[in-house]
Order: sequence, then C-alpha cells, then structure tokens
Amino acid sequence: MMNIPAEIRYPLVPFSAIHILFLAVLIPAAMVTAFVVSKKYGFSKKVIWTSAIIGMLCEIERLIFFIKETPGGYRLAPSHIPLNHCPFMVVLILYLALTEAPQKHRKLLAFMYPMMVGGGFIGMLLPSAAVNYHGLAELATYRYFFYHSMVIFTGLYLFLSKPFEYEMKDYGMGLFLCFCSLFIGVWVNGFFGWDEEVNYMFVVRPPLKGLPILNFRHGWPGYMLDMSGIGFVLITSCYIPVIIKSIKRVFIKK
Repeated sequence: MMNIPAEIRYPLVPFSAIHILFLAVLIPAAMVTAFVVSKKYGFSKKVIWTSAIIGMLCEIERLIFFIKETPGGYRLAPSHIPLNHCPFMVVLILYLALTEAPQKHRKLLAFMYPMMVGGGFIGMLLPSAAVNYHGLAELATYRYFFYHSMVIFTGLYLFLSKPFEYEMKDYGMGLFLCFCSLFIGVWVNGFFGWDEEVNYMFVVRPPLKGLPILNFRHGWPGYMLDMSGIGFVLITSCYIPVIIKSIKRVFIKK
C-alpha cells in the first residue's frame, strides 16, 4: 500500500482508475501527435521551440507551486531544482532550439530520444511528485502529467522526424550517456548530503514505496542494479527499429 501524506486533498493513488486514465489518454495522444507532426513538418526548429516554450511554462508553474513562504522569506527547497532527468530536458530542448543546426548534435539527440521517451513513460507510470506533493484538486497534478506527455512527444519526434539516420552507434551512445547521467546523479546527491527529500534521479530512494522491483530488498547496490536494468530495457526498446534494421543489413550482405 502506498503511503500518501494526509494533508494532500483528493490524493492521486498510484495505479488507480484515475491514474490509469491519465496513462491511457496522454501516452497514446503523445505518440499519435509525434507521428503526425513529424510527417507534416519533418525536423523543424519551430516544433522544438514549441516544446521548449511549453516546457518553460510548465517549469515556471512547478517552481511557483513549490516556492514556500518562511519566516526568513520565500524559499525553494533543493529538491525542486530541475536536476531530475525529465525537468532537466527543458534545458536540453531549449539548447537545441537556440542552436543554429540542432540536427548536428547527434550525440545529444541519441541521448535525448530514449531518455525522454523512457524517462517520460516512467515519470507517468511512477508519478512520485504527483503522489507525494500534489492532489487532484491542484493544477500541478495536471501540469505534471501534461509535461511528461510532452516529453514523450518530443523524444519520439526527435526520432520520427529523422534529423539523421539513427544507427547502432547512436544506440551505443545513448546507453553510454544515460548511464553516465546515473553516476552523475550519485555525485549530485552526494553534494546535497544524500538527502532523501532531494533524491535526484531517484538515486537515494525509490520514487514510490512498495514497488515490486525498485526497492531496497537487496540493499542499495541491488536497487541501483535494478535501475540500470530497467534503463537498459527502456533504451533498447526505443532503439528496436534501429537494431532490427542493422540485423537485416548483416543478413543481406551475407
């Protein structure tokens, strides 16, 4: 049973009918929109700028929601700095929008594509912020799910719009950079004193309590191994079309 803070009004219960409804509506909508937009516009900076603007607006709403008044003035806790994967994608999308030829950033796109699709999906499947801080009475809950669906859309768009022909080397680069980000997450959390409330990239503790896989049953090393395994599966799943195409090329040559 998930423990949800009592002060949250109309709490979102993980894997409840309402949570499943969010997934059933927003994930297919993100996928269909990415397909349609990529076919209509191809790889366009206008689309990237649109995602960047939406991401910035969502991030502004998130910061406003979490800024609290204290005796010493208004304060934003370190846990709400956008260093988790999905919030940090706003920075990377904005960087792409500001560059003259974003399609030339092949290594970055090879990283962003699986990270946004897989990370956005996990963010919606395990909505830690929506469970621990928001309720169905707050706009922040709907912003949370809308933002993560936008992340999935943008990630798929970066692949489907074909800024270049994705190859196996991009799959390898995506794996390498994603796992590098996991190790960076360990250092970043160490900088903040391994605070459970900060928990960037869910390195310190699982995103939700009571999960069947992501737990401390086998200690922190086992938890990190599970995280790495899930990451590997998600990244590989994103690159399945590339892997199949590469295998076909090998057999055709033979």
